[in-house]
Amino acid sequence: MQLTLHTDLALRLLIAATRSGDTPVSLPAFSELHRVSYNHVAKVAQALVQADYLKSQRGRGGGMLLARDPEEVTIGAVVRRMEPSMQLADCPNCAINRDCALIDPLDQAKQAFLDVLDRQTLKDMARSMRPEPA
Repeated sequence: MQLTLHTDLALRLLIAATRSGDTPVSLPAFSELHRVSYNHVAKVAQALVQADYLKSQRGRGGGMLLARDPEEVTIGAVVRRMEPSMQLADCPNCAINRDCALIDPLDQAKQAFLDVLDRQTLKDMARSMRPEPA
């Protein structure tokens, strides 16, 4: 399974916010560090604010802060929220989906993938990641 850039950036932004504690994460600095357009990062941040994972702090020195306890946010929950379809294959549009033997194994594989991510929290990820370059 490959996550979209949107989800990848969401996880990275949440981990950055976890590591920064009470210091807001600057979206322009984050986008420059990750070499992604500011507009894309802003859309990701907006989705995370709407999902109540981040809160925005305006003004000088503003940016993004965690809205939840990082010990209570699992990576699996974030992935489910950012990747609503989570399809491993295009089963709904497949001509043989009524007779397909792959549907159950693919569903089991997706569940196993999410089970692993459900055991990891933002706090775990922030602690185990290498430091970001300055």
